[in-house]
Amino acid sequence: MKINFTHLAFIIFSFLVSIYLLILVSCSSSYHMKKFINKGGVIKNDTTIVTLTDTIKGKDGKDSIIYRTISVQCPELVAPPTRFEIRYKYKTIRDSFETIKYITKFKYKEAVKQAKIKKKGGFWYNLRFIGVILGLLILIVYLLRTNKN
Repeated sequence: MKINFTHLAFIIFSFLVSIYLLILVSCSSSYHMKKFINKGGVIKNDTTIVTLTDTIKGKDGKDSIIYRTISVQCPELVAPPTRFEIRYKYKTIRDSFETIKYITKFKYKEAVKQAKIKKKGGFWYNLRFIGVILGLLILIVYLLRTNKN
């Protein structure tokens, strides 16, 4: 089987031309940057402090290490939240509101119960309780006397 070099050269040439056209026709990075900003993306310019170390040979042959700190502007891309992140955030907020509402309702009911118990435990409630017990004792004593006769 013979290799047809003209055919092989044509395939390689057409492959290279197609790659060149793909690079030439493809969209630029500024297009994607504009699209990112239009979709709600933000670019933050933060300064970061970087420490550089250099080694310098001295006259006596010893090495010296020099530390330098440089502040560098580092742009950081902050992507907008996705729809799933937004849904999750709203769901957790709603769940926390429902939890707060339930806890508030529970505390209110507990406060009402404690108020009723305090009201019942007052002087007049104890006096009625003692009166009922004395009345039962008098009734028992009366029934025992009538049964003896």
